[in-house]
Amino acid sequence: DQRLFHAIFEDIASIQHPSMPTRDALTKVVWSSIVMLPDVNAMMWRESKDMAIHEEARRVCAQIRIAAFVRKILQCVKFKDTKHSAITIAKHVRRFLSRLFVAKILNALKDDEEYQQRVKCATVLQQEWRRFFWRNRFLCHQERVRAERRKHILITHAKLKEERERKLASVVYRDVIRIDETLAVVTIYLQDDAKLRDDASMLLAVYVPTTKRTFSFKLAEKDVRECLEKALSSEGKLSWDEMLSERALKELPKRLILRLVRNQPIFIFSRRHLVEKGILVDKRLVRADGEIFILSTFRSPHDFVFKTYQPCKCLHMRTKLTMSKLIEWIHDSKGDGDNQQNDSQVSILHPKRQPDLLEWLIKRVLIRKNPSDATMMILLQFEAEEERVLKLVIKVQSQWRRLRSFRHAKSETMHQYEKIFDRENQIYAYRNMLTDQRQKDKPKLLGEDELENPVDEWRKEETYDATTGQTIHYYANYATGQSSWLSEEEAARLVQRRYRSKHESDLIGKKITFADVVKAMQFINGARMKYEQDPTKLSNIVNYAILSHCLDLNFDAARSIYERAVKLSPNHPLISRVYAIFLLASRQAPHTTTFQTACQLLHDADVADRNQTMIKSAAEIYFRWAVLVDARNPLTLLNYALLHQCVYKNYDHAEKLYRAALALDQTNTLVVENYRLFSDERYPGGVYESCGPPFSVVQRSNVVEERLDWAEWRKMIDPLCPKKGFEVFWFNRFTKMTRFTEPDWELVWESRLKRSKWIDGKTTAQSEFYDERTKSSFFYNTYTQQYSSLPL
Repeated sequence: DQRLFHAIFEDIASIQHPSMPTRDALTKVVWSSIVMLPDVNAMMWRESKDMAIHEEARRVCAQIRIAAFVRKILQCVKFKDTKHSAITIAKHVRRFLSRLFVAKILNALKDDEEYQQRVKCATVLQQEWRRFFWRNRFLCHQERVRAERRKHILITHAKLKEERERKLASVVYRDVIRIDETLAVVTIYLQDDAKLRDDASMLLAVYVPTTKRTFSFKLAEKDVRECLEKALSSEGKLSWDEMLSERALKELPKRLILRLVRNQPIFIFSRRHLVEKGILVDKRLVRADGEIFILSTFRSPHDFVFKTYQPCKCLHMRTKLTMSKLIEWIHDSKGDGDNQQNDSQVSILHPKRQPDLLEWLIKRVLIRKNPSDATMMILLQFEAEEERVLKLVIKVQSQWRRLRSFRHAKSETMHQYEKIFDRENQIYAYRNMLTDQRQKDKPKLLGEDELENPVDEWRKEETYDATTGQTIHYYANYATGQSSWLSEEEAARLVQRRYRSKHESDLIGKKITFADVVKAMQFINGARMKYEQDPTKLSNIVNYAILSHCLDLNFDAARSIYERAVKLSPNHPLISRVYAIFLLASRQAPHTTTFQTACQLLHDADVADRNQTMIKSAAEIYFRWAVLVDARNPLTLLNYALLHQCVYKNYDHAEKLYRAALALDQTNTLVVENYRLFSDERYPGGVYESCGPPFSVVQRSNVVEERLDWAEWRKMIDPLCPKKGFEVFWFNRFTKMTRFTEPDWELVWESRLKRSKWIDGKTTAQSEFYDERTKSSFFYNTYTQQYSSLPL
């Protein structure tokens, strides 16, 4: 027993090595007593060799498998590259072949007049659309640039206005003075708390236009108060309101002193007490405006100073006349009298004639009220004359500014108003582009000028709806007076949508209702579920086959399902018809045998079901529904065209469906081959024989002959006719009917006689009739019953 043997060895190990763990003692006993035996040692060496050989073998096998895996990866990469190359080559070959096929079809279609007209129309539409798109984009860009420019101008104007208002708000006094023939502009600013420095409460700025220099003087409140109190002879302290009055501030420029340094005027503000310089040469009472004034005259080597005092109001007034200005004044007054008087005026400057000079000057001192503020003022006669001239200049300037403002207003009016056409009154009116107000009368500012006539174009406008409080956009053509809620692009899209709707209704028929949609969806979903539940039932097989054929367009799956249905019921009319349509649509090889088989199936179905009652529901639910769901797929239009071609025998409608499918994809082989077969079989002797060629053939044909006796009928020739002997056909230009055989002229004349109006010939056998349709006359003989376009 192995467990007993193991227990004995554990006992031996514990006896020989009592201090060691049982496992270590057992290992030491085995190696010292058993392994060192020759037989056991030889056996262990053999086992070690075998284990080493096995390990080496596994290592070599692993190397071989790794090498094989690497070779596999390399071979897979090489195979994928080869496969990709083959696929690319095949793709380019198919592309080349398809290009050749497309080029062949396009060369055939180039001769089609309808195709050429369509290409021309498409080119013109694309050009107009691109012109409209880029023009609209350019106008939007222009409007955006104008808006940004207006916004920038408004911001700049607001900043300048704020700065100007802030600067003007601090101006308390401004006046133009003349000191020793030097003109200067004096401005006094009242410093605010943020700009007060060194107790300076006022800033007096003197601008000299001749040198374009400005002299600034900071005035402390103490200096301003002292100067004004002495100038105004105030008994107490002046308040700020009194110091900021115009009467008080006029005294500050009087402290300005002019010095000439290198012929450049320099202004200095005198902070000394106001004491007149020179000698008092005269003092007298004068009367002006019913008031009494004391006039004092001071003379210095450089000037005369005239100072007045009004006792009743304690009012001081002062003016100064320099010697240079006095000499100029005397010389300028030479033209006022004769030469003897002029000589006496020149000699009056002599020092010995000072009393005469004083009398001459005092007579020319004027004391009057100031027109602006009704206060008294003193000035000399030449200053009054200069003031009068200045008023005349100001009046002329105001008239000029008025004229310029009128011209500017007229220009703005011409830019603000535009001329529009009023369709209701059939006259031109005027519209304000800013307020959208309209008036019949021309704006008065335009005068005799007239605005340009409006341009014939549609523009986007906006108006405010007071009821909703929203801005509404609309489009207007002011040259025609028309307006619309739709833009040119939206109107074009609406027309295109209506055209597509009309085109689809011509192809599909009446519009489908919601009940029909629900019925079709329930039937289609039920067909899928029933086929999954019971794929052996004939009705489930037929419905699922038509579903795969018409809706899923999975021809491979539909082929096997159709074959199962045909085997179960080979003579069923519905199965025969839909399977024949599938054979024609899929174009199975050989094509001739497939076409004959389809024709036989259709013939058998017509014999069994002449009223086509069994295919009506399938045609409505599957074929028509497929076109409604996926009208842009040429295969759905092909199936619907084959239904009208093979079942309903409506060849004209089938022609429209074929051409719609070709318009979607001109390279689809199934559509092209079926249309070619359908066109070839429409000639006499074909399966789909018609009395005449389709209208598409008429469009590419030429007129061979026209006669008056033929009325609306023409003989035409088709240069691309695939059937020899049928190139010539007859075409009715009013009813659009075509015939390969000559019309029955007796019936033609009888129909003309019924619709025509009698003109003349009641008393004779020959009567004349007028045909409104052909706009021509013809004659009818009641005896011989003959018709003719010319008198018989």
